[in-house]
Amino acid sequence: MKHLGPAAVIVGLAAYAVAFYATPLPSLGGDAGRPLLRVELLVQLLLLPKEWLFSNWFGTPWECSLLDRLPVLLVAGAVVAWAAIVGWLLMVLCRADRGLGRLELAVFATAVGLNALSTWVLLLGLFGVLNRLWMFAVPLLLTLGLASYRWRNSRGLTAPGVNVPSSAPAAGSCDAVLSAHWLWLAAPFVLVILLAAMLPPLDFDVREYHLQAPKEFFGQGQITFLPHNVYANMALGTEMLSLLAMVISGDWWLGALAGKTVIAVFTLLGGLGLLAAGRRLFSPTAGVVAALVYLSIPWVTSIASGGFVEGASACYLFLALYALLLSGARGTSPLLLAGYLAGGAVSTKYPALLFVLLPLAVGVLMRHSRPRLCKSPGTAEGGCAASALVFHACGVFLLAAVVGCGLWFAKNWALTGNPTYPLLYSVFDGKTWSVEKERQWNRVHRPHDFSAATLGKDVGRIVMTSEWLSPLVVPLASLAFVGWWVRWSRRSSPPKVDKNVRSATVVWILLAYSGFVLAVWWLLTHRIDRFWIPVLPVLALLAGAGACWTTARWWTTTLAALLMAAAGANFLVAAAGQGNAWFVSLARLRHDSGWIDPWHEYFNTHRSRGRLLTVGDAAVFDLTPSVLYNTCFDDCLFEQIVKGRTAAEIRAELAARQIAYVYVDWGEIARYRRSYGFTDFVRPPVFGRLVEQGLLEPLPPIEGHEGQGFRVKQGT
Repeated sequence: MKHLGPAAVIVGLAAYAVAFYATPLPSLGGDAGRPLLRVELLVQLLLLPKEWLFSNWFGTPWECSLLDRLPVLLVAGAVVAWAAIVGWLLMVLCRADRGLGRLELAVFATAVGLNALSTWVLLLGLFGVLNRLWMFAVPLLLTLGLASYRWRNSRGLTAPGVNVPSSAPAAGSCDAVLSAHWLWLAAPFVLVILLAAMLPPLDFDVREYHLQAPKEFFGQGQITFLPHNVYANMALGTEMLSLLAMVISGDWWLGALAGKTVIAVFTLLGGLGLLAAGRRLFSPTAGVVAALVYLSIPWVTSIASGGFVEGASACYLFLALYALLLSGARGTSPLLLAGYLAGGAVSTKYPALLFVLLPLAVGVLMRHSRPRLCKSPGTAEGGCAASALVFHACGVFLLAAVVGCGLWFAKNWALTGNPTYPLLYSVFDGKTWSVEKERQWNRVHRPHDFSAATLGKDVGRIVMTSEWLSPLVVPLASLAFVGWWVRWSRRSSPPKVDKNVRSATVVWILLAYSGFVLAVWWLLTHRIDRFWIPVLPVLALLAGAGACWTTARWWTTTLAALLMAAAGANFLVAAAGQGNAWFVSLARLRHDSGWIDPWHEYFNTHRSRGRLLTVGDAAVFDLTPSVLYNTCFDDCLFEQIVKGRTAAEIRAELAARQIAYVYVDWGEIARYRRSYGFTDFVRPPVFGRLVEQGLLEPLPPIEGHEGQGFRVKQGT
């Protein structure tokens, strides 16, 4: 690449690094009220006293408790192992294992099995048999028996194209720059993800529905419509794995931590998928760098360990795309695999309909409508054959996608009358939903500002200013665009990778797909960073491709230095983050005021009868008593009980619902009113009137907390 010399590359990398670390972080305040710059944060983290780090990791007083993590690991490991076996059997049955290397087969099989187990749990939950362990034990035993039989009968057999020993790149791909030993740089991030994933949840969404929904389904022994939690009625593919962990362990708390760990495994699975894809599509170096870049992104480690499901969405998205890249002359099996995994992405989050299913379906259509695939181009017979081929390919892909996610839409259609509840209300209507609620929902979940200034700002967030980005992704991905396209496009016959996919073409596909996802994110969503994070594996693979644009010694040295420096900086961010009490006992964390709301702890330890009604507080996962609550988008239960009623009627309604305590979180209500909206009925004078009427008795306040607790007074 004559026009892109070493000096230009080094200057470009240095310029980006300077701009990257000079970026302010608005969520972190510095001196004089201004935000910290990234470089200032890095310096502060480097200068942190070891006592502070140790107290963060080991607690105060210090303790080192890892044995209580063993039950969590055992349950999570059992779920993942079962999924891997189920996925392997399904892939063998559909012949989707043919032509795959061992690593590819393991990654695809585990992802397929996780979605299959999720669907099975949903099916059993809808039939109300979650409390019948034999409904899980029998399939488990059958799975183990079939796997054992298949393994015994397949030893020594080598069918053509089956279980290729490795996914090494084809001849002509770029040469190795770094060895596989560099994967050890990813080990600290894997450890951080797993240690943090086993901790109790801290984030609002996780406490509100990612773990709260399966907790409620587990408690009632079935999956039903929840009128008080709109999020619990959406597609909850990964949450079903938490529910499975609860059923296996017989304990919602232990099962939730195990489920949170299983969700983190999706991110590790994505890293392994990148390793395999980079090796096959580009080079061993590309696979190593892609996996390392992805797992070291602070956004990725935070999301994976926090219990969010975007890591699962990212895994399904990337593996579905990879399976589609492997299709073509391999028959319909890769299409089945791609479609089923695309369905898995949709079962995890509705936006995957646009992010994954739609673009991949278009990709199938384009790939199988090429003239070269017709038997007799230019003839009626050839046209019919081509049309039949396209119809067959699209049908296989979409049918597999329906199998992967269709039950969620059928469930919502049956329970609410709207398969996409609560979305598309104007088309399908929907139980408990209304025009007013739809407006409230759309006001915060749809974009409203399409100005050039906003576009520039949001593009800047993706490229540089989003707070927990990695300094590696954009520079290396840019080298993939410049380096690979120029390198291969100037050759008369570019080398092929995996028979039918050219390396340069793959780069363009990855670029186009990333651009499509980001465009949909900006045009149709409410533009929070978590909604574009699922495309990070695709960008990481581009970064892997960019890492091997040349094998010159100067670049090898530069790349090694970049990887070590960026990995070190990213690890500092991951290690010093909030909620990294990796070695503190779970029993202690369960009652620690830094992990659980003080009012929640109060009601867990002082409530002796009846139910708790929370007002404004929907993140109720930590509460052990029976709790009544609602999200800000659902009908306010407190308002239904109190509004327009006499004191006697209110007392009777409280008794009928067995409510013994009421807790109102004024801080959360204020936050809702600044953002999502909240009913105007809930005001302090309303509670003052209930106290005057002898219906409620105030509980002693908790210093520094905006919440307020009440005991329901018994009638005389």
